[in-house]
Amino acid sequence: MLAKKASHAEYQDWNKKWGAPYGHNVDRPLLLTHRFIDDDPERYGPFGFQWTSHTRAVEYPWAFFTADPRPGMRVMDVGGWLSGFQVVLAKQGCEVVNVDPSSPADLRWTIRGEATEGSHSEIHRRFTSLFDVDVTLVTERLQDTEFEADSFDRIFALSVLEHVDQAEAQEMVNTMERLLAPGGLAVLTIDLFLDLEPFGAFQRNVYGRNLDVCSLVNGTGMTMVHGDPQELHGFPEFDPKRIVARAEEFDLGWSYPVVSQLIALRKPE
Repeated sequence: MLAKKASHAEYQDWNKKWGAPYGHNVDRPLLLTHRFIDDDPERYGPFGFQWTSHTRAVEYPWAFFTADPRPGMRVMDVGGWLSGFQVVLAKQGCEVVNVDPSSPADLRWTIRGEATEGSHSEIHRRFTSLFDVDVTLVTERLQDTEFEADSFDRIFALSVLEHVDQAEAQEMVNTMERLLAPGGLAVLTIDLFLDLEPFGAFQRNVYGRNLDVCSLVNGTGMTMVHGDPQELHGFPEFDPKRIVARAEEFDLGWSYPVVSQLIALRKPE
């Protein structure tokens, strides 16, 4: 399904509690790149240290409530880098693994500045220590990791898959299926760009591409337990003209024509 404009009051309360998606509003905020040297960096909250998009205002709480994370669960956040979502999961009592191969010098997500000099792992350790949580960072591609099969209860990939091509996205989802324990959930949000095919003329933009979600789902042995084929690109029921006609219903990004596709896949028991 596509993220709707009128989010639940439960989502709004969750965002207020955690400061999602941009961090808490504070007096005299420092630039994002300098917040580690603020006199009180914790005041920004866990979502105040990474560039993000408006779509996360629905994606983060939707993923949380859909997954229902509980103490003792082993969970993975794919592409989590300095996202506050991993902190929330750890605060729930989950064992959290963040799999993210990106470089701190990747200017799309975190501008590297004086306050964030250091290795990928050092910056991440500094971030998690602010909120007194223990998160294991693995700086590899998901499909290159060597985790045991059936070893995770939940795997999240929030606005991640659209940044790779169709073949790699399929490889990543297949890896999730292998790593999930029976009955486990893969919780996915995938950007749908309204300036790309089948809406526009181009196949990709600076952020990524429109993936065939139907192929991703059908390429696994998992069952889609959340998601509307009429609102997911690639399904026969998906009609781009109908999506455009209903655009006012959806949580369309205010700075870019994008809306989130929300999907949860369950591995068979």
